[in-house]
Amino acid sequence: MKRLILIGLIGCALLPLLSPGVCRAEVTDRIVAIVNDEVVTLREVERFVSVEKKSRFSSMNEYMRNMQIREKLDAFIEGLLINQQAKKLKIEVTDKDIQEAVDGIKKQNMITDDELKHQLKNDNIDYKEFIRGIRMGLTRQKVLAKVIMTEVNLDEKSLKAFYDAHLGDYVQEEYRLHHIFISSRRGDAAERAQEARRELDQGKPFEKVAADFSDEGAGAQADAGFTKKEELIPELREAVALLMPGNYSNVVRTPFGFHLLKLIETKKGDVRPYESVKDAVRAQLFQAEAEKRYKAFIAKLRSSSYIEVKI
Repeated sequence: MKRLILIGLIGCALLPLLSPGVCRAEVTDRIVAIVNDEVVTLREVERFVSVEKKSRFSSMNEYMRNMQIREKLDAFIEGLLINQQAKKLKIEVTDKDIQEAVDGIKKQNMITDDELKHQLKNDNIDYKEFIRGIRMGLTRQKVLAKVIMTEVNLDEKSLKAFYDAHLGDYVQEEYRLHHIFISSRRGDAAERAQEARRELDQGKPFEKVAADFSDEGAGAQADAGFTKKEELIPELREAVALLMPGNYSNVVRTPFGFHLLKLIETKKGDVRPYESVKDAVRAQLFQAEAEKRYKAFIAKLRSSSYIEVKI
């Protein structure tokens, strides 16, 4: 069975989650919060939990998963406030917007519409709830684009100051890596990747496991040589950043398949010139400013709303 994951579908969609421990069918529905003129029930929140807990195509933000129930309800309330704001601003998510998002999922995971629906069915996820989650994430994006992003104005002076204050982020790095790659085109790719990891854990040499398991393509040879940090796709770059020389990664999923990386050596160079990283600096500063304004925006919505939490 394919085990598939959404890669960067909707940026940082803050949708509500509850811990798996409260996701039980036998729980009687009850009111857990009132937000302005809307009532929030436990069962309503649980539907979102089900999608996040099981779906490999979730539109919900990864960092929400380990939060406590009260914090997760706070996130749910934030989503509700944003939806209410969307109605006031007459912001709509069209069927075309949703279809483009679904098409993006299929393209990134290299699957068909039937394969997507089959996987959701196997995970016991209602397709309508899946689409509803996407709609909420897109609504959030549109609201934030209208009320926050347009206010972020980054001039050259701000960019250069941010660069000078974060020079360590722009040091040139190269990694010598050994690489095991298992293509997602295999029907048993996920299971094969986990078996490769088990053999590594049992002490089998990385090069031998690579010879036994790696497919062609995507730098599949065991010794991939030196690779510049910026040339790695984000998922692999994040995995390597956690490694010390001599260590290997957990299984990493990308749109291409499954990867296991072993870091052999890190080679540091000079700080990259400002002009060569200007776009990256702009993106970092924009994200930092957007997050700061988002917090202020949510605080303003909360202070001007009636919110009663009943748990």
